[in-house]
Formats: sequence, structure tokens, C-alpha cells
Amino acid sequence: MQALDHVSRLSLLLLSFTMSAAAAAAPYAEYRVTVMGPANSTAVDINKAGVVVGIYPSRAGQRGFLNRGKGLVDLGALGGRASEAVAINDKGEVLGHWTTRAGQQRGFIHYAGKQRDIGVIPGRHTRYTDINNHGYATAIGDALSIDGSRSFLRDPKGRFTDIGNLRFDEPTLNHALALNNRNQVTGESGPLVFPDQPLRAFVWSRGVMRDLGDLGFTPNGGLAINDRGQITGYMSLPTGFRNRVAFLYHNGRLVNIDGRPDTVERSSTGLGINNHGHIVGASDHLSGFIYRGRRMQSLNALIDPKLGWDIWRPAAINDAGQIAATAYRRGVQYAVRLDLIRPSMLSAPLLETDDEDAALAGQAAPAAAEAEAQEREVVQPVPQE
Repeated sequence: MQALDHVSRLSLLLLSFTMSAAAAAAPYAEYRVTVMGPANSTAVDINKAGVVVGIYPSRAGQRGFLNRGKGLVDLGALGGRASEAVAINDKGEVLGHWTTRAGQQRGFIHYAGKQRDIGVIPGRHTRYTDINNHGYATAIGDALSIDGSRSFLRDPKGRFTDIGNLRFDEPTLNHALALNNRNQVTGESGPLVFPDQPLRAFVWSRGVMRDLGDLGFTPNGGLAINDRGQITGYMSLPTGFRNRVAFLYHNGRLVNIDGRPDTVERSSTGLGINNHGHIVGASDHLSGFIYRGRRMQSLNALIDPKLGWDIWRPAAINDAGQIAATAYRRGVQYAVRLDLIRPSMLSAPLLETDDEDAALAGQAAPAAAEAEAQEREVVQPVPQE
């Protein structure tokens, strides 16, 4: 992608000034909106430093990107046809996929300005889903037949551990969708039956998989987990077709956080959770929402409406309260970051450590590599409308 000309740079500067001025003129607004990707981009994750990763359409095809707030970094495709980012950890390691010229989907990790292939689960179509601060990653291996799917925890040396599944008589589907820094995994598991799969939300920890329970129906799924073991996702209700609600799972308790009465058809999903237990997600009545312990609030109500944004699908929230989201403005989709205008003074809760946590922490790479990466990566201005 070519650099912007002088006129485009001036337009970008004016847009940024306009957003800042509008936010200052709206004292009730909690967040300001920063554009992190070009038109038709999608945000998928954010780390503690506010680095956003996502997907955007480049001239060469679909590409994964990262943006530290200084411009877009194209993650490349290792010489293949396309790539996508799926997650980023606090060290700055980006997990994603790239597609070979022959059409095979393989995994990659981008770090310190370099992208390396991490391959596939042998004999299976592989989808990587999350990466933690110690370099462990979750992956789903879809069978090349009707035998269902299995999920795996990949260690930094490339070894895969099958995490099993909830026990069913039929062939099973098992989707590991999120991972925390204690190698606890959440996702969905169920029998491979047609036409619908009665998936169950689960948590896997130290080799044991547990069902999270339900709110009366299936399918259910865990989509995000924090370092306290709190989980969010979606739970189905027995009161209507595709009636689903966002939930919080904490200390064995399952809480419906949607808040609407049973007489209302509901569709909401929790997509991200930080270590304060704050949840972001999407809802049919609020668009993008945040839940901070009392009720779901529309993120559109927490930004200046004069800017014209619809914060449609928040993907993740960090402990500083920054949110990576996909939003619409004048009918065009963008990857954005929401930054608190008055940052919260909350600190992340202290966590107990044990031998396993200490062993994982010992595998962390030097933080200096992140600084080196910023020097080597080619940063491009983010094109606007």
C-alpha cells in the first residue's frame, strides 16, 4: 500500500483534530474513537499496551495488521495468498493464519518484526484461536472426514496437547476458543449431530474439562476468559428460536447479564473480558455494549453522537479499559479503538501464583524485542474515507 499524499495526510490530521475537539465538547462522553484500520477493516484483539490487531483488504488481498497507534503494519502472508490475525498477547506476539499458494491454511506468529510459520495439526484442517503471554496457543483441528473436531494446546516448542472433550456417545465437536495466562481454556463442545449441534460451554484446566452449565437450552459457548477464570460468551434460552444471552461465569456461578425480561426475544453475546470482570460484546438492542457489574450499557451512548459512529462489534477489552471494536461510520466499516477520556484508576487484581504459573512466566522472551520490532516494521498511515 502506498503512502498517503500531502492532501490525504492533511485530511487525516483534520479528522483527528475534529474527533478530539468533539470529544472535548461532549463532557458526558466516556470514550474517544481512534481509527486503527482502513475502510472495510475488522478489529479482533487488543493487548495491554493498546496495540490493536485485525484484518484489512490490501491491494494484494486480505491481510492481517497491527497498529500501535502510529500507523498500520501489514503482517504479510509469508509469500502466500492471504493472511489474518486472530489474537495478540501482551508481549506483542501476533497469532494468525496464512494461506499458501496451493490453498492450505497454516498458522503464523509475528514478533519483533518477523513472521514465522507454525504449521498445522497433522492430518487436520487447523484454526488457531488465541495466544497467551507465555507463547501457548489454542488450535482447533477439524477432521478431513465426518469424525468431528478436536482442540489442542500448542506449547512454545510446537508440541500439541489434545484437551479432550465433554463426553458424548457420538462423534464430537470441540472448539477451544480462548486461553488465559494460566493455560485455562474455554470454548464449546458437543456431539456431532444434524441439523443443529447441542454445544455446551466448557472450561479446561490442568487436564480436566468441566461443563459450565446452562440456562435451559443449547447451544452454549465460552468465548473469552480472564486470568481470574471468569468467562463470558453466549447461552441459549428455552423461550424462543435463537434466543441467546451474554453471560458471566464466576466461581461456579452462571449469570445472565442481558437483563431483559423473558417475554422479550433476545440476542446478545459476550466477546471479551478483562481482569476486572468488565465484559464487551454485541446485542440486538444496544449494538456494541460494555458490562461493568451492574447492567449492559450501549457503547454508542458513551461516545459523542456527533461523530456518527456505530460501535457495532467490540472484540476485546484490556485492563486499562481500552476496547478494540469494529464500527460503522456513514455505512463504512472500520477497525477502531475506544480510549477512556478519563482513564480508570482501577488496577488489575493481584493473582495467586503457583509452581505452574512460575514455570510459564520463565518462558517469557526479553521485552526489548518489541522495541526492535518497531524499528524494523514498515508503518503505513491509516487511509480514511
